[in-house]
Amino acid sequence: MNFKKLAFVFLMCTSAVAFAQYKPSYTVVKSNSRYEVNKDASYTQFLEEQNRVDTPQGIRLLGERKITYNSTLEDVEVLEAYTIQPDGSRIVVPLDKIRTQDEAADDGSIYSDSKSKIIIYPKLEVGSQVYYRAKAVQHTPEFPGHFFLWEHYSPHARYESVNVELFHDIGIEVGVNTKGMQGGKLDVSSIPNTVAYKFTFSQDKAYPNEESRADLPDFAPNFSASTFKTYADVGFAYQVRAKEKAKVTPAIQTLANELIQKVNAKTTLEKVKVLHHWVAQNIRYLGIYVGAGGYVPHDAQSILDNLYGDCKDHVTILESLLAAAGIDSSPALINSGSAYLLPQLPTPGIFDHVITYVPSLNVFLDSTSRFAPLGTLPSGDMDKPVVLTATGTLSRTPMTHPAKDRTEARIQMKLTREGNIKGKSQAKMLGVFEVASRGSQFNYQNKNQTDIVNRLLSRFQETGWGEIGKTEPTNYDKAWQVNSAFELDPVVNVPGPSAMAIPVGLAPGRIKNFADIVLPKERKFPTACNATQHEEWIELSFPKDMKITRVPKGVTFSKGDVRYQSTYELAGQLLKIKRTYTATIKETICDSAADKWFSEFTQVLRRDLRQQVFFE
Repeated sequence: MNFKKLAFVFLMCTSAVAFAQYKPSYTVVKSNSRYEVNKDASYTQFLEEQNRVDTPQGIRLLGERKITYNSTLEDVEVLEAYTIQPDGSRIVVPLDKIRTQDEAADDGSIYSDSKSKIIIYPKLEVGSQVYYRAKAVQHTPEFPGHFFLWEHYSPHARYESVNVELFHDIGIEVGVNTKGMQGGKLDVSSIPNTVAYKFTFSQDKAYPNEESRADLPDFAPNFSASTFKTYADVGFAYQVRAKEKAKVTPAIQTLANELIQKVNAKTTLEKVKVLHHWVAQNIRYLGIYVGAGGYVPHDAQSILDNLYGDCKDHVTILESLLAAAGIDSSPALINSGSAYLLPQLPTPGIFDHVITYVPSLNVFLDSTSRFAPLGTLPSGDMDKPVVLTATGTLSRTPMTHPAKDRTEARIQMKLTREGNIKGKSQAKMLGVFEVASRGSQFNYQNKNQTDIVNRLLSRFQETGWGEIGKTEPTNYDKAWQVNSAFELDPVVNVPGPSAMAIPVGLAPGRIKNFADIVLPKERKFPTACNATQHEEWIELSFPKDMKITRVPKGVTFSKGDVRYQSTYELAGQLLKIKRTYTATIKETICDSAADKWFSEFTQVLRRDLRQQVFFE
């Protein structure tokens, strides 16, 4: 459980074990939170928390407690901290083991006045408990006049006792919403001139994580409070401070004119394309937050001067450049995780990212995704609820679709008399796969190609050598395709009689990847899934003097939203193979039926991939 509300990260841009075998690393013995909210939305929070180490892994997890806060907007004080030994004795944490340090992103992409109080607990073992009390005073709200908090309770931990108290001044309206908790509004408040709430929660069972599980906001027990009445209010609160930052300056006007004239862009689509791509390629991702900088972008001119910024800054300079070209756009608040639903109570806490919406084209753009051409989005942006801050409108990004989020691979291979495979491939990736592929190929540049080839071949236990054709990941005027040439070490003993399965080489191997997926036998939580399509055309030629005695039989599978078909056709010494996988799901959040269909498909696929060509 985090000390600070989940909303603090807002716009900072950023096979299962059987249930019976799962044991959580720790138990929340007690968690008591008390919020006292003033009329101006400033507030004081008191927190008391005690956790027990249940496994050796829990020692590492509970050995340090981090309390993160914005040092410009709030003050935090650790009042007391100690370790409780299994025999009940206490070891007080010395003052020099309660430290304050600057908080930074793991990759060094964020610099801010965010700080952390670090509590380092002594002498932990299984059965030990860690305890602390802390006080935080948020003297300056993130959004003027607004208070909000959002706390979730993980299904992967046990909670013996959770208590949440909220007191707010009668002069401020605060909405409250809970899921899976007991309690409500109190008839009488113990603090004069306040409205009071009290809620409790406990959870004696814990469950392991699951493959592709949706994020906690979509299903977990939670407590939330907010002065925002609608998501339009959330959007407008962002817009009122962000809009002025997108002011068109003479330098931005000049840049927009030069970029448009350079490619002779005439239509709105052409202009948006060149401006969006310039921002994506030239504004380095970097966040510098001072004060409310986690919620307020820098001004467009300073972003242009420095050529760096975070997601808010990307949106701001793109908005300014588009405005210079006479094109309206809006920031779109979105989450970058795997949450696909909006909480019932409006809160900025669900949003940790912002992208651009161009209404005249009805298109979303994410210029922080450097390798997402106009008309595409990275997978983390797909099928997400958004708030268009210019209008306060709720909208949604497109979901994946097999007609546009798909791959095509054509592979030509030749079996030599020594049992080697010589081959080449041409792979087209579209939609979310194009974004990911462009990024991968960019990262491959200027690196040891032998290491990259070896790693790719090892995906399917193959060895050999090869090379990936030169690509230009940032050239969006040319259809994206990755070519390769390769030679595999002997895959079969020749001369025969013998048999061989169909190798992959340096082709993407998207369909064969599915064979390695093992889903939980029992699904406890909602899961995310995608509507996609993958097609492979394979030609495998054999030496002229080799007699082919048997080839695999085609397979057809169709259950629910999953389709798979393979065909094998022998023409002389050339075996032609076609494989097609299509998922036509209608909802990004899937249920147990989708698991059933996919698991049945993988069984069929594995049998198909085990089929061999026999020859002598």
